[in-house]
Amino acid sequence: MFSPYHQFPNRRRLENIVDTLNTQGNISQDVFRAFKRYHFALVYKLKCAKSHVDNLNSLLSTPPLEEIVSDCSNFIFHVNMSLDGFFSSGESALDILAREVLSYFNETLPTNVYYSKARNIISRTRPGDPILSRLNDPSWKSDFSMYRNTGTHELIIAEQFSINLNRRGATQENTLILPLPDDPRIDPNERTFRKHPDVIDYCESHMRRLLSLINTIYGDIYKRVVSNSRLPL
Repeated sequence: MFSPYHQFPNRRRLENIVDTLNTQGNISQDVFRAFKRYHFALVYKLKCAKSHVDNLNSLLSTPPLEEIVSDCSNFIFHVNMSLDGFFSSGESALDILAREVLSYFNETLPTNVYYSKARNIISRTRPGDPILSRLNDPSWKSDFSMYRNTGTHELIIAEQFSINLNRRGATQENTLILPLPDDPRIDPNERTFRKHPDVIDYCESHMRRLLSLINTIYGDIYKRVVSNSRLPL
């Protein structure tokens, strides 16, 4: 489903064990309803994120250069649309993950739940729980959230890009390389482009990291559910 970025095997394992517990009557209906509500919403957001990365990849692979030259603004519009969708869907997936994890522990959900909220709540009610180390913000989340928040209010990609032309025999293959600004919150004329020179590399890497993080947390939850033979934990 998420090839080539990640196999994401723990998703199916978790779904299967929850279905088994429900059949056996070993899961509370509150937890089961929360699972149905949040788990599949999260998977949907991940599918959206993957679709946006794939669309972006398609836009930048062998692009029609004559169309870009004649209508650069329209091309950048489509790039930003895919990029906005990727960051928005990816950040939403993490926030939904927090709700899903809290529901497995039968925690009362506050009105607003963001990714960091899950760790804050569990650290108060279950200090020292093994899941806490998994819920730390990954090193890449700060930049990811910065791009997502900036994209809510302004364009991440301005009309600045470079073109690589690769010739193979009589044919010419074009690959467009767009850099991400180091800090998209500053004026476009003052932006630098050193940290992430290729937006495709960045998005593909973060799609893999996002799936890996969620797959790891799902794996930990799955093992504990199997050990306990019931939910909530």
